[in-house]
Amino acid sequence: MTTAMKNYRIHAFLQTLSPLHITSPESARMKIEDSTVVYGESVGIPLNQVQRINVQGLGGATRAIPVIAANNLMGRMRRHGATKVLDALRRKGEKVAMSTYSALQCGAATGKPDGRDVLFTEYREASNHPYIGLFGGGPRMMRRNVRCFNAVPYMECSEIMFGRNKHPHLDDEIHKASDARKLTQCWILNRNDDLRELINLSQAQASITDFEKEITKRQEAILADSKGKAESGESSTRHTTRSFSSFEFVIPGVYFPLCFELMNVDDAQVGLFLLAFDSFAATERLGGHARNGMGQFSITDVMITDDGGNALAKDLFSESRLNSGDPFVQRFLQAWSVASEKMSGAELDRLFAPPPADEAKGKKAKAVEAV
Repeated sequence: MTTAMKNYRIHAFLQTLSPLHITSPESARMKIEDSTVVYGESVGIPLNQVQRINVQGLGGATRAIPVIAANNLMGRMRRHGATKVLDALRRKGEKVAMSTYSALQCGAATGKPDGRDVLFTEYREASNHPYIGLFGGGPRMMRRNVRCFNAVPYMECSEIMFGRNKHPHLDDEIHKASDARKLTQCWILNRNDDLRELINLSQAQASITDFEKEITKRQEAILADSKGKAESGESSTRHTTRSFSSFEFVIPGVYFPLCFELMNVDDAQVGLFLLAFDSFAATERLGGHARNGMGQFSITDVMITDDGGNALAKDLFSESRLNSGDPFVQRFLQAWSVASEKMSGAELDRLFAPPPADEAKGKKAKAVEAV
């Protein structure tokens, strides 16, 4: 088993198996007649768009294409890695402080980072830790040694984004999308109001207290809302559940090549990353509307290369799960198993500890004096 620090790239293909909706805050509307998207107009109905990134292709034309942002992917990967760490501690009957738990989950222990300079001894200890050396974070904002690229569909306009992060098995016939406009579709969300539409009145009358009085009061309120809407030109749905909107999604079957760079990591850290990736592939649902079956995906053709792009191993996953029986994978999992047994909650609490209260007060006092 080696403890030498090395650089790796882990490549994979994420393919959508169901509609994918990662919301963008942009304001847009959809014309009902032809499902086209319009901006800055009052026609149509409100549309929740998917997140996109503008890409200037080789020909100079700019295209907006769907994106799964790197910070989205890494935030999820961090949490899966944290779960593996906490599981290891729980097996030994250990717990961590609340601030440590926060740092494991999202990278930040508090809303204000510790501004003290990091000593070399602290940096070396954190870098050698299976979790902190991989995902970083904490009050001292230790460096994360995993780099993640924004995931976009591979197409002519996005080829410029695939340089050193290009999957060695990227195939134009299989993975290349032809037209960005065909990658998304819009659907209408129509929420009904049974009481407003007077549906199943016998059930409502048998179930609602003072039914006739209450439904008359409700109908009068809805009519008043409708009158106010007509006069002001604004929608008002205070007294009804009826709503009419639309949302956009990436269609099933689209490939998003993934690439992670692991820089200056040891075998145990690679093992933790592979386990986190396995958990991500097995349990995650990306974006919104997961309750309606959206956000499902598969992870295929996972391989690892050195930082020069030379293949070290392929087929690390099968049917979106880690091939834990593969000898190449077992080397890293064994290293993680040994390292996880040596981890302790007390060590994590110490490494993720916020600055002492007296030091924080002293810094605040000096800042006031300087003003």
